[in-house]
Amino acid sequence: MGIPAETTGFQGESAQLGAAPDAAPDRPLSLAWITEELIAEHRRVWSKYYRRPVSRAEALEIIQNLRRFAETVLRASRERSTP
Repeated sequence: MGIPAETTGFQGESAQLGAAPDAAPDRPLSLAWITEELIAEHRRVWSKYYRRPVSRAEALEIIQNLRRFAETVLRASRERSTP
C-alpha cells in the first residue's frame, strides 16, 4: 500500500504536472484533451458498431487514430490548395 499524497503535503502527480482536471491519470499531458466523457462516448458508439464491448484501451487507440487521420487529411488538403 502506497503512502497517501495528503500525508506528504504534495499533490498527486497529475496535479503537479498541470494535467487537465478531467484528464485520466494514466495518460500523458499530450493526451489531456481526451476526456473521460469522450472515451465513454467512443466506447458506446464503437461497441455498438463492433457488436461487442470495446475496452477503454481500444477506445483510446481509436480516438488517437481518428485524430491522426483527420490531421493527415487536413495537411493533404492544405498542400493541394497551395500552389
